[in-house]
Amino acid sequence: MGDTGRTDSDRSRTTDTDALDPGLFARRLEELFRTVPGPNGRAYSAKAIAARSTERGFRLGESYLSQLRSGKAKSPSFRTVEGIAAAFGVDVHYFLEDRAAQRTRDEIDLMRLQADTNVQLAAFRLAGLSSDSVTVVNELIKVLREQQGLPKDPPDVIAAGLSESKPSADSRLRVVGDNSDD
Repeated sequence: MGDTGRTDSDRSRTTDTDALDPGLFARRLEELFRTVPGPNGRAYSAKAIAARSTERGFRLGESYLSQLRSGKAKSPSFRTVEGIAAAFGVDVHYFLEDRAAQRTRDEIDLMRLQADTNVQLAAFRLAGLSSDSVTVVNELIKVLREQQGLPKDPPDVIAAGLSESKPSADSRLRVVGDNSDD
């Protein structure tokens, strides 16, 4: 058998993840692989996460990481969980607590927005504009989102209570090329 990246002390220690739904760790790990952008803006590979974990002092083999990801290995040591969290740059509690997992998801959403230079550029261009101008831009974004089949406001905006219930009649915009009748 090949080296799985686990040490004898790792095998003898267990973590709170043992008490969780056995598939929960694998689902949360897979969520990190799907959603956390790497330095190049693309998703991390198992090889990259294993290397990043090892670089941070948490020895982790790529094959063992793949087993955790697939759910074949279900009981990582706390040290392994720490290494994976460090490699992704998230709090270790993401794997252990629902509130921490949600907080981490919110942080990942922010990381993805920060990694998207077009979103950053749009935000920077808003700086210094009048409140009325920012409102016009926000209304235009809502129209564009609707035209692309998206909700006017992302779920996070609605959850934060930042969404308006109804736009005012004079704030309705129409994008050039929109052939719908009012």
